[in-house]
Amino acid sequence: MIQSKLSNTAYLYSLLILSFPVLTAFVVNKFLRMFQDNWHWGLTVFLVICGLVSLFVIIWGFFIEMNLRMATVKITNDTIEVKQLLGFGTKKTFKIDTIDGFAIREFRQRAQHHEYCYLIQDKKAIAVFSSLYYKNYMEVRNEIQNHLKLLS
Repeated sequence: MIQSKLSNTAYLYSLLILSFPVLTAFVVNKFLRMFQDNWHWGLTVFLVICGLVSLFVIIWGFFIEMNLRMATVKITNDTIEVKQLLGFGTKKTFKIDTIDGFAIREFRQRAQHHEYCYLIQDKKAIAVFSSLYYKNYMEVRNEIQNHLKLLS
């Protein structure tokens, strides 16, 4: 059995994602106080853009990054257990013999190479995890490689 371990980067990004709306509200409040006597269309555009950016960061950060890519993975001889939201979310358990395989996709971030590992079942990704968010990514990936085949 092997259990994934989230890196400090995963916790830092989660903190940033969750604090972003508060920081945006603080900035918007400052702008509203500065321009309370001199309202114009530029300020309205700024507020709308701030709202849209905050909404995008919350949706992308919470539902994509935290919910999918920052999941914890536990691998046993016959199952793979995935717990979303840094291990605090819903738990999904998959029988290894029902999973078709896994796929690896590389990406670059800040001049470093990272990987996403996708577990594939019926031509769909059922779980994804990243080397950016795991301390023991290679150990987890090697264990998956022992149980599943690499798909192209």
